[in-house]
Amino acid sequence: MSTGRYALAGYQTRAVDALTGVIRKVAEYHDDRPEHRQEIALKSGVTLLQAPTGSGKTLVLGRVLEGLRGALSRPVVWFWFAPYAGLVTQTRDAIVDQCGALRVRDISKDREPVGTRDGDVFVQTWSAVAANNKDARKVRRTKENALSLDDMIATLRDDGFFVGVVIDEAHLYFGSSAKAAADFYLNTLKPDFTVLATATPNDDKLEAFEAKAGIEVASRVIVPRGDVVDAGLNKVGLMMGVIRMSDADRDLVDHEQATLTAGWTQHLRIKARLADRGIALTPLMLVQVEDQAAGGDDPVDRVRDKLIEVGVPESAIATHTSGQPDPDFHTLAYDPDKEVLIFKVAVATGFDAPRAWTLVSVRPNRGKEFGLQIVGRIMRVHPLIRPFHGQDALLDRGYVFLTDPDMQTGLDAAVEEVKAVRQSIELITDRLDVVEFGNAPKPLGMSANVSTTQYQPPVPSSPEDRQLRLSNLIEIGLVKSEVAELPDAEQDRAILAGEAWQQMTQTPLFGNLPETERPAAEASTPAKPNLRPYPLRTDIDLPKGLWRELPPDPGSADKLVDDIAKLFCKTSNIVSLLQKRRTKAKMSLRDLFVSDMTEEVDLRLRLSNARVAEKAQMAFNFNDAIDPRLLKRALITELRRVVDDEGIDAEERDLRRALDLAVMGEPEKLKEAMKTAQGRNVRLSDAEPIPDSYFGPDGLPTARKSAYGVFPARLNQEEQKFAEVLDQDGTGTVLWWMRNPENERWATRMVLPSGKNFFPDFVVGVAGRATPNAIALVEIKDDGDTGRLHSDRNLDKIRVQHREYRNVFWTYRDNGEWIRARYAEGLHRIVPKDMFSVTEMVFLE
Repeated sequence: MSTGRYALAGYQTRAVDALTGVIRKVAEYHDDRPEHRQEIALKSGVTLLQAPTGSGKTLVLGRVLEGLRGALSRPVVWFWFAPYAGLVTQTRDAIVDQCGALRVRDISKDREPVGTRDGDVFVQTWSAVAANNKDARKVRRTKENALSLDDMIATLRDDGFFVGVVIDEAHLYFGSSAKAAADFYLNTLKPDFTVLATATPNDDKLEAFEAKAGIEVASRVIVPRGDVVDAGLNKVGLMMGVIRMSDADRDLVDHEQATLTAGWTQHLRIKARLADRGIALTPLMLVQVEDQAAGGDDPVDRVRDKLIEVGVPESAIATHTSGQPDPDFHTLAYDPDKEVLIFKVAVATGFDAPRAWTLVSVRPNRGKEFGLQIVGRIMRVHPLIRPFHGQDALLDRGYVFLTDPDMQTGLDAAVEEVKAVRQSIELITDRLDVVEFGNAPKPLGMSANVSTTQYQPPVPSSPEDRQLRLSNLIEIGLVKSEVAELPDAEQDRAILAGEAWQQMTQTPLFGNLPETERPAAEASTPAKPNLRPYPLRTDIDLPKGLWRELPPDPGSADKLVDDIAKLFCKTSNIVSLLQKRRTKAKMSLRDLFVSDMTEEVDLRLRLSNARVAEKAQMAFNFNDAIDPRLLKRALITELRRVVDDEGIDAEERDLRRALDLAVMGEPEKLKEAMKTAQGRNVRLSDAEPIPDSYFGPDGLPTARKSAYGVFPARLNQEEQKFAEVLDQDGTGTVLWWMRNPENERWATRMVLPSGKNFFPDFVVGVAGRATPNAIALVEIKDDGDTGRLHSDRNLDKIRVQHREYRNVFWTYRDNGEWIRARYAEGLHRIVPKDMFSVTEMVFLE
């Protein structure tokens, strides 16, 4: 149905006049110097129309061709190339509707020169005539009842016709196929006039085509975007939407679905505004997806399912799944029953979607062509809106929402996407003014006796990961403390080298074989010929062995996890999370054209059960001795008992989601439950005797209260200083002391909630202390300021007590004074308590 002949806007009239004038002048050149036809066609006969998407390029070009009928010395036959089959139909319809003096013909059915008249237009795709396919070969072959395209063009030229070419979306033809395009252009078409039309000027591609074809774009008609906006054919602004949510929720949401939610929310706002204004128009939301990977799932199906979860009626979703648009593709944009169009067409397709306001792109590769073409789809102004153009801020703008496949880079990634869109849009016209919107040598710091190995740990994945790993390496002496002040790249180098060395030294030749019992006499046999024995003293009252905590009996695993489950469900807020299915977020909108145009919209985003479960998995894996599946099953069973007792209806998926949210939101309560349950089930043993001798280098300094009579080797500076404090005690509090070496079978240890062992640095005999053999345990730290003290590992250690020896004294030096440290539960940090005094080691806490 005809829409009536459009009157041209001022800029369209100027473009028509300019293009018409160029072609008339070139025709004069041809008439004056026919012997130079080819040179004139290649050097002067090529004109570029550069105009924004939605500015009416097809209308302008059609009116140019129409205006040239009868205006030149000879008739012209035009060959109009659209980039895709779907746009052929769209272009033909537009010419018939708005340029009635032109006759549209079909090259595949009508190649008869007789009867051709001035202004005849053949509209087709480039591949329909120039590609190596069945249809193209058929068109290029002369048969008994039909001429070939080549013969038809030659005949028309002999009959005195000019040959004109219009190439719409011209940038699509000037890439890797520039040579093939140039060959067809030069050897078959041989046009006298060429008009290139594009909203996406690409100088590199255009220059490649010029070089291959030996042509020059002699004339350029550039339509500024401002003119198109003023004429009511382009929206005033383009707003970028960014989703903002709390850090705690960021990993619990499917970011693709969140972006679709934001787009659909904005779509519904536009739909409501149209209804309020009484405009009988259904808006359209475009969703661009990536191409399907070989052997992968169809992204169209994935996005459709997420849209339905968001609340989009399935019947309102249209899809386009072919590699190129089928002939009816463009009609989907006009079907009022469809509110969402999912497509995975190449970026610059040029399809018309005048009722589109909102675009969501989940396609990972978005360069400048995304900004120039896809965004252009939503910048058109629907005819029903033009009477209100410039009067309604909501309707006067297009809206773009981008997803980042990784999203671990957060807002920075969104800003970079905004930059990419902005820079692309800047190329559309010369008058566009926008504002920016807002995974060798020895590494530095390695100790001198540490070398690198072939094993390479992973690079730190976050600042927190870097700090924790570096702190552990500094604490055990593999990396110097100064490394903590170096740039991140140097810290990473030290971490990789240090952990590689640590892996090599801690991995036995034959792997992690189980420990084997050996006779005590054998244990005392010298194994290191360069070390001398220092005998265990008999003049002081030392225990035969130290009490060691051992993990719970594996045979009682069910009892342990049941105990953990009861404690956690009792102390956590898990029941209150049963109904938590959504989380609050903000959608921030900012106009890329107008710096002070911003808006915030409240969103309610659906929590992703899969993302919640994935994120929570690590929270169940904190203890290597406990099967996380067993623990989770016990927690679900206990939670089911609790909700049944309270008369709460809850499905299995609700229980699992609530549990996952609870262990992520309150991980310390799960660790506390583990600590309490493990404390009830931990085993104790003092069967491993303290070695009869300590082996160390000759000449170690004498220590009068040391269990072996000397200060042991390999104490770090702080440990050495504290050992001296113990040895010099004159109050009678310290009876004896010994170093408690890590990972020695006989050394005392505590089992942490993680299942790992904690070996305090010193075992001290304290006069009057009410523990077996009057023993106190002491842990030394090198300072109380840096992040190393506050690592998760230390936060776990400081909160445990030995079943027999009770509290561990934590101390460090500050300005030369020894300070006691304690755990502050409210701060979840280790803080100073008071000055350390050996006399206080008698007290139990």
